[in-house]
Amino acid sequence: MKNKKFWSYENKLVLIFFFTVGFVFFDRLAINYLFPMISVDLGLNYTQLGLLGAGLALTWSVSGPLGGFISDKVKSKKAMLAVLVLLFSFVSLMHGLAQTFIMLFVLRLLMGIVEGPLIPQTQSILAMESSERRRGFNLGFTMNTSNALFGSILAPVLLVGLATKFDWHIAFYLTIIPGLILSFFILKQVKNPDPAKFHFMHETKSSEKVKIKDVLKHRNIWLSVIVFSLVMTVLMAFQIFGPTYLVQAKGLSDTTMSFVMASFGVGYAIFGFLIPTLSERTGRKPASSLSGLLLILVPLSIVFVDSIPLMMLLLFIGSAGSGVIGMSMSVIPVESAPLQYSGLAVGLTIGVGEFFGGFLNPMINGRLADIYGIQTPLYVAAAAGVIAFLLTFFYKETAPAKVQLTPEQEANKNVPVV
Repeated sequence: MKNKKFWSYENKLVLIFFFTVGFVFFDRLAINYLFPMISVDLGLNYTQLGLLGAGLALTWSVSGPLGGFISDKVKSKKAMLAVLVLLFSFVSLMHGLAQTFIMLFVLRLLMGIVEGPLIPQTQSILAMESSERRRGFNLGFTMNTSNALFGSILAPVLLVGLATKFDWHIAFYLTIIPGLILSFFILKQVKNPDPAKFHFMHETKSSEKVKIKDVLKHRNIWLSVIVFSLVMTVLMAFQIFGPTYLVQAKGLSDTTMSFVMASFGVGYAIFGFLIPTLSERTGRKPASSLSGLLLILVPLSIVFVDSIPLMMLLLFIGSAGSGVIGMSMSVIPVESAPLQYSGLAVGLTIGVGEFFGGFLNPMINGRLADIYGIQTPLYVAAAAGVIAFLLTFFYKETAPAKVQLTPEQEANKNVPVV
């Protein structure tokens, strides 16, 4: 009877982690929306904009797996989680004190260090505490929907609104408030999971030594590594350079830019769930291909469309590309490899994708923007989207409902069942 109550521990955990993960991406993306104001104030160029995005991605890609490993060893996961939330909130506040590019860059490196472990830690705790039938929904809701709602919808509207009314320093100062609230609720409401659950869930994976070469033998895995790197290139180029392009090249006001960017976030929140859900019936491959095709609209729409309503509509439609992001990042790798390889398969995909799409891509595109113009990263993003779309046709189908007809089964489908 107790488990039937809505305010169960599982639902409390989902709600707390929904806000925690959302606030992580709110802070991570904040500087992109405020950069048009920061660049004028501090005299920064596009190369430096790219470096600010790259620095965070680099430390994030290292601290994520390392922090996850450390969290498995500490006695109190919730205490570590609460401390990390406080730390990244404090680092976010410190952005408001920055007076030079060097200080901003150091703060981005620090933010990547303290934010990186939060995602694997929240997801692993939630996976342990979720009921079997809710695990997929809980992980997707706390990761994808919160990311879109806070990072792509609320962040541009709220932060730009605050910065316009006051200044960009104040927008960063106020980010300490939700951090204090979240850390309090984590300490009060989150329980340390039973270590036995973790060992039970991972006993198959830890019983064998897994090598990268074994994982890459599976075509879907190395395809996912490439596809995810390419779609990360699209997403990061849009999120890092898009706001500045809209203000400085298109001549939009900061407020109008924030609503244009938020239209992508609204679609991301919807399609981030809808496309993977539909792929259960249509298959991962066709859903990935359609999603990959629509993702190309994102960079092209803000370059070639001048009508604000039409631009927002196309960004909303293009946000369906979030489907291929999620499927190439985790769904297809997990379904393509044996159980003992699944952890490494996902870690490899995310690690390489963050390195190329989140680290190298902003650095290179920032330099190209200074040489050839701020529109250049968006052309690079469109080209990356086209290549990712074409590569999705080489996936092997993995959806459970569709895998029932493997090539071997297809050859024998007319053989009568005795």
